Amino acid sequence: MDNIYGKKFRELRKQQNITLQKAADGITSKSTLSLWEMGKDNLSFNQVLMLLNKINIQPIEFLENPVSPELLDITHKIDSAYIASDIDTLYKYVTEKRALFNSHPQELDYFIEYCFACTFYQDLSQNKSFTDLDKKRLTSIMSNISEWNYKTVFYFGNTLGLLTPHNINRLANSLITYSLNHKLNHKRWYDEVLAALLNSIAVLLKRDYHLAENLMNNFEKLPISDRFAFEKMHIRLYRAVIKYIKTKDDQDVKAIIYTTKILDLKTIEDGFVTFFDQIKQIYD
Repeated sequence: MDNIYGKKFRELRKQQNITLQKAADGITSKSTLSLWEMGKDNLSFNQVLMLLNKINIQPIEFLENPVSPELLDITHKIDSAYIASDIDTLYKYVTEKRALFNSHPQELDYFIEYCFACTFYQDLSQNKSFTDLDKKRLTSIMSNISEWNYKTVFYFGNTLGLLTPHNINRLANSLITYSLNHKLNHKRWYDEVLAALLNSIAVLLKRDYHLAENLMNNFEKLPISDRFAFEKMHIRLYRAVIKYIKTKDDQDVKAIIYTTKILDLKTIEDGFVTFFDQIKQIYD
């Protein structure tokens, strides 16, 4: 292992408040690990693998960013067009990405780009650009996920709006179980996972609130610290929305939106208002 990885390991270890002694125990000496983290010594590949297991980091995430810069760039552009309600630009991305993956059917990232464009285009325009054949292909890809990592979480989180409620619920619960079983609770993992799960709940609330409620119950089994205050605020809103769906009592929803206003969280406030307007159109 190139000793530049020692510094990367140190950063990840400290993020999880794991001491040098605890990380080194049973693998190497505390002093050798310290030297490796400072880039002044090397460890064997097997020792590095054992250290990564100790801090619950998968080797692929440690060695490289599994999501390509190109895919991250296009998803950012698509997201920006969605925020700006630019339907014409979104449709342009849909047609361009469809042509691209049709020309290169073996390139998974091209298909994911197309799915991502369709997700946001359909949400704004209500035009169904995603075909039944596309749905079968996406469902097959998601169903064959054997292990959750940053790349598969990214794929799921950015395409779930095109899946059936049953598949969204199944995959989201699988992700929760995986995170709990592997004790993956470091911040970078939670940033990605919570975003995907909250998106899943939001989509299910619009389609099948019973499944959304079930997913929230499992979601709350995750040990979420106070540093994820915004995520907890979303769950409070979703609980209040379920209460509204069942009783038509919107007082809790209004109170949460008012809190975002008082705290000057303009972006979150606008998002909550838009989401609740959509819920009212569906369930009123």
